[in-house]
Formats: sequence, structure tokens, C-alpha cells
Amino acid sequence: AAGSISAPFFGTYVNLMADHLTLKHGPVARVACFGGCVVIATVAFALQSMRWAGPSLFWTMLVCRIPLASCTTTCASLLDAITVQGLSDRRLYSQERVFGAYGWALMGLFLGRLMDRWGTRVMHVCMPLAALSVGVALVLAGRPPQRLAEDTLASLTTSRTSRGFLQLLKYYLSSIALVSFFVFAVTLGVGMVLVENLLFMYFRELGSTYFVCGMSVVVTVCFEIPLFWVSRWLLDTLGSRGLLVVGGLCYSFRVIGYTLCPGGAWVLIFEPMHGVTYAAWQMASVEVMASITPPELAATGQTFLQSLRGGVGSTLGNLCGGLVIQAYGEATLYRGAAGLVMLGLLFYLAANHRRPVPTMPSVM
Repeated sequence: AAGSISAPFFGTYVNLMADHLTLKHGPVARVACFGGCVVIATVAFALQSMRWAGPSLFWTMLVCRIPLASCTTTCASLLDAITVQGLSDRRLYSQERVFGAYGWALMGLFLGRLMDRWGTRVMHVCMPLAALSVGVALVLAGRPPQRLAEDTLASLTTSRTSRGFLQLLKYYLSSIALVSFFVFAVTLGVGMVLVENLLFMYFRELGSTYFVCGMSVVVTVCFEIPLFWVSRWLLDTLGSRGLLVVGGLCYSFRVIGYTLCPGGAWVLIFEPMHGVTYAAWQMASVEVMASITPPELAATGQTFLQSLRGGVGSTLGNLCGGLVIQAYGEATLYRGAAGLVMLGLLFYLAANHRRPVPTMPSVM
């Protein structure tokens, strides 16, 4: 919860700085900020695994968790902004995102088997290796493929960037159509964090091995990848609103299905809907935010959404999830999460029944 609370403040500051530096130096500035966050997150992850003589394990984990959660959340929003800005058609975003799904599948396939054999200490080796691979990728990629126009770089200043952010925030809260989208993001954030942070513990209680947990990731990605490849067609056919409906429904049905499983391996039956939920949300949310946010504040706009879903939603989910498990058990927790996501989805649909979320070309 501490990491979820700090992430929105840290992410907003870093992305405002990245957007401002991008106006002066081009998109390479966002890449530099992204690389810095990767380094900080890797160091924080390594420090939390060390056994210090003075502070207790709880305080060590708490202190390290804040920069770790803050930087990982910021990395996600920066990477989305870098990817969208480098594309000629932002509907192709998910075809780039599919490569992340490949890596997620490979890690899920092999990491579970390694953890069954050597325990969680395997993570302390994999994290630095992953950070090193990111560094190599940044060096090989060179400069981002797209730069802002020279007249834009010359005309925009720090004060205009700050004023633009305040105008953007005011615009985000100006209509029920936009507010309902952000409310749905928060409810889905609550539901997703219960899956991300607590679901594997539930799987273990059902008798799943680490290998089964890893296979659940593989099954998820096997359904994500085809959806990412046809993202342009899905956006043209269903639109962002239709994809949000698909994602919300699949989440609710999936977590209710988990509570009906008689044993650990049975959870794999419902994992395809996890892939559909994630892919649908990624495609729809990036499209919505890109359509309502000017390019010069792209990273800030993505961070605002990440702050709501991954900050507010995750904080509520982490704080309330543990209390509900202690009082009523995991089955009640996930059934309640399904109901909460459905309420958020219904509110979004009611507010956007006659019109899609409006777009805004610029606030500068």
C-alpha cells in the first residue's frame, strides 16, 4: 500500500519533467528518464533482499518498496508514451506491446520451474539480468524514431507545460463521460491488484505448484498475443468502449470462476480470460488517453491514468483485500471484486450511452 500511495506523486513529477525535457531535447529525454527509473527500481529490489543488522525486515521492505513501486509504475507510463509517440498510427500500439507479452510468457514458463527448485531467491538473479537486458535494448535502439517539430520545441516553455497540465486536469474532470472512465479505471485497478498481488497465494492454498502459477502466465499470454496483433481491427470494430466492456466482463467472470475451482490446476481453465482482460484494457485505455491528451503531455496523461488505476485502485485493493481475506476468506474477496468492477463498468456505460469519450486536440 505504501508503494501504491507514493507511486502517483513520484510518477506525476517524473513524467512532467520528462515531458518538459522532451520539449527541449526531443523524445530521447523520455528514454533517458525511463532508463533512470529502471536503474533505481533494480537497486531497490536488490536492497530489499539483503539482511541488515539494524532495521527489521518490515522496515527494510517498506523503505525499498516505495522507490520500487514508484519507479516500476513510472516506467510503464513512460514506455507507453514513447511507443505511442513513435508510431504513425497509435492503433498499432498493441502490435508493439505484443513483444512484452512474449517476454512475459517466457519468464512465466521458466521462472516457475526455477522457483520450484531453488525458491524465491531466483528472483534476485533475474531482476538484475532483466535490467541489464533493458539497458542493452536502449543502446541498440538508439534515438526514438520520432521527434517533435522544431517550432513546437522552440515555442513551448516550462511555464506553458505546467499550465497545460493544470488545464488538462481540469478537462479530465469536466464531463461525466470522462469521469466515469476514470472511475472504471479505479475499480478495475482494485480488482487487478488483487490478482497481481494475492492470487498466487490463493492458487498455492488450492494446491498449485509454482510451475502451475508460471503456466497460468503462459496461458494468459497465449490469448493476449493474438489480440494484440489484431488490435487495429478490434479498435475499428468494437471501439475503445466495446473493448472496455469486454475487459470488465471477462475480469468478473474469471475471478468468480477461481472461487469455484476444486483444486490448483483447475485455475488454468479461467486464465484465458485474464489475457483478454489485460489486452482489452491496454488497447482501450491507451487509445482513450491518447485521444484526450495532447502529444506534448503524453507521458503525463498516461501517468494520470496509471496513478488512478495503479495508485488509488491498488492502494484500496491492498488495504481492503487483506482485511476481507482475514474476515471472510478469499472466495468472498474475489466475488466482491467482480461485483465492484461490474458497478464501475455499468457507471461508465450509463455515462457514455449516447456518445463516446470526447477528444481534445490540445490544451496548450
